[in-house]
Amino acid sequence: MPRLKPDEIIALVDQQQADTQLLRTRMESDYSLYRLDKFLDLDPTTGEPVEGFANYTSNAPRTFANKVISWLVQAELLLRVPHLSQGGHAGEMDNAKEKFAIGCLRAADERLVRMLQPRLKSQLAFHTSVRGGMVGGRCLLVKRQDGSTYVDITPWDPLHIYWSLGRDGLDWVCYMVKKAPSQIRAEYGVTIPGGQNGTDPEQHGVAVYDFYDAEINRVVIEGKELKKPTRHGSPRVPAYMVAVGNAPLIQSTKVSGTIQDMGESIYEASRGTYEQGNLMKSVMLELVARARKQGITVRSRDGRKTLAENPYVQGAEISLAEGEEVKPLGLMEMARETGAFMGIVSGEEQRATLPFTAYGEVQFQLSGYAINTLRQGIESILQTRLQAMEDIYLQVVNLLHDQYLDGAFEPMRLSGRDSHRAYFSEQISPEVLRDTCDYRVKLVSQLPQDDMTRVSMAQILREGPTPLVDDLHIRDDYLGLQDSEQVEQAIRLQLAERALPEASLYTLMVAAETQGRRDLAAIYFKELMGLVQQKMLASGMMPPTPEGPGPGGPTARPEVLPNVALGVPPSPAQSTPGPQVPPGTPRPGAQGEDMRARLQALGLVPP
Repeated sequence: MPRLKPDEIIALVDQQQADTQLLRTRMESDYSLYRLDKFLDLDPTTGEPVEGFANYTSNAPRTFANKVISWLVQAELLLRVPHLSQGGHAGEMDNAKEKFAIGCLRAADERLVRMLQPRLKSQLAFHTSVRGGMVGGRCLLVKRQDGSTYVDITPWDPLHIYWSLGRDGLDWVCYMVKKAPSQIRAEYGVTIPGGQNGTDPEQHGVAVYDFYDAEINRVVIEGKELKKPTRHGSPRVPAYMVAVGNAPLIQSTKVSGTIQDMGESIYEASRGTYEQGNLMKSVMLELVARARKQGITVRSRDGRKTLAENPYVQGAEISLAEGEEVKPLGLMEMARETGAFMGIVSGEEQRATLPFTAYGEVQFQLSGYAINTLRQGIESILQTRLQAMEDIYLQVVNLLHDQYLDGAFEPMRLSGRDSHRAYFSEQISPEVLRDTCDYRVKLVSQLPQDDMTRVSMAQILREGPTPLVDDLHIRDDYLGLQDSEQVEQAIRLQLAERALPEASLYTLMVAAETQGRRDLAAIYFKELMGLVQQKMLASGMMPPTPEGPGPGGPTARPEVLPNVALGVPPSPAQSTPGPQVPPGTPRPGAQGEDMRARLQALGLVPP
C-alpha cells in the first residue's frame, strides 16, 4: 500500500472507529459488568436513576468470568510439528522447529512478566472472555543494539485495535491508546508542548497511533511524528488478529448495528438476566432494610410534631402530650409470585452461564451422566474461546518462524520443555528450520470427567481376540489423553524392559548402578551373565562340554567352574585367605571401578 501521512493514518482510524462504535460500546458495557459497577434502578419514563432506594449488585458476572478465564488458562497447550513418515527431511529438523516455538513463547512470557503484565495465555483468556470482538496484538522478533534478539509478543486491548483487510488478510493495523506526555518523552524522547485540543495532556493524555502495514511501522500523534517510518522486518503485517465466536458479520434488512454481534463475549446471553436479577434483589434488600427501621406515623393536634429522638435506639424515651401518638407503619411484603419469577430468572441465568455445580455447590455425589452433561454445558462456553486462542497461537508461531528465516537474526539460544516433557536449552539456527512441516496447535481443556466410566468403556473396547477399536483411537477419544503417540512409545518401552528376563535383569542392574548401589549391580550382573551363557549354550553359539549336556540341560563348561561346584573340596594349602583387613572392610575390587569397566566393556553401561 502507498506510504501514508500522519494525518491520513489518524483519518483512517477515526473512520473505522465510527464504523465500529456499536461494537466498542458493547465491549465497554461488558467490562462494566465484569467490574461489578453499581446497579442503578432507572426510571422507565425519564431514564434517570431512582433515588432513595437500596441497590443490590450481584457478583455473578465477575465469578462467572473468572471461572471461564481460569479454565482457559489451565488448558494445556499442545504445540506439535508432525514428522513425514517417508522421505523428506530429518525428524530432528521438526523437533528443532517445535523447540523454537516453545522457547519463543517462554521467552515472551518472561518479558511480559518483567513488564509487570500477565502472561500471554492469561491475557488472551481475559480478552476472549470479557472483551470479545477482534482479539489481537503485536508479534515481532526485535534486535537489540548489541545484536541479540528478543521476542516481542504484546497483546492489545481489543477496544483500541483498528484494522483494514486486504486480499490475503490484514492490510494494516493500528493500536491507538492515550499516554501521558511524560510517558511519551520516556519512550520516544519527544516533548509535548502545551495542551491538545484545548485539554490538559497530563490529565487527559495524548492519543498515540502505533501503525503497522506490510513493510513499515511508525508512531504518530496529532500534528507530530514520534517514530519515523521503520522497516519491521516481517514478511507481512506483524500482528495477529482473531474474531472471537462463530457469528460472522451479518447484513440485515430489518436489524441495524449487527457489527456489535460479531465477536461476542461470554455475557452474550446473560446481560438481561443480570439486570432483572439485580432489580429483584434490590427490592428485597429495600424490604429487609425497612424491617430494621420501619416507617412511623406521628399523630398530634396540629400535625406538626416531629421526634427529636430516634425511636429505634434501645432505651429511647419519647415525650408525648395528651392526644399525641407514635405508631409504626408496618412491614411491606413481596408479591406472592416473586419467588416463582426469581426461579425463572435464576434458571435462565444458569443456562446462559454456568450451573451452580460448576462452582462446587454439590449437595450429593454426581452420577456419570450428570458429570458428562455438566461437561457438555461448559464446553459450549469454552469451545469458541479455545478455538480463538488456538488460532492466535498458530498465527504467532508462524509469524515468528517466518521472521526468523529472513536471515537478519543471529542464532537464538532458547529453553523450555519440549513435547516429550524434557527440558532443553540449546542454540537453534535459522537454517535448521527451513523446509520443515507445519505447526499444529491444540488447547486441551481440563474439565471434570467421569473417569470410571471412561476407563471401563476403554477396557471393554479392547477386550477379546479382535478389539473393536485400535489403541490410539481408544486413548484419544475415550480416555482423552493429550498425546497418545507419546503414551504409546512409553508403553512399548515399558514392555521392552519387562518382556525378556535378561532385559529385566539389565534394567535393574543399570538402575542399581545409577543409584550408586554397585553391590546390587554386581549381583544382577552375575545373574545376567549366567542367563546369557545358558541361552548361548542352548542355541549352539557356545560349544558344549566334552561330556555333552547332562540330563538337566546345558550347563557351564567345567573349566570355568570352581572346585566346589564340581564336588571337589577346596585345598587348605591352595586356598587364598585374602588380604588381612579389619572386619567389615570391603574386599578390594569387589565394589570398585572394575565392575563399571566390565559393564562398559560388555556395552551394558554407557561410558
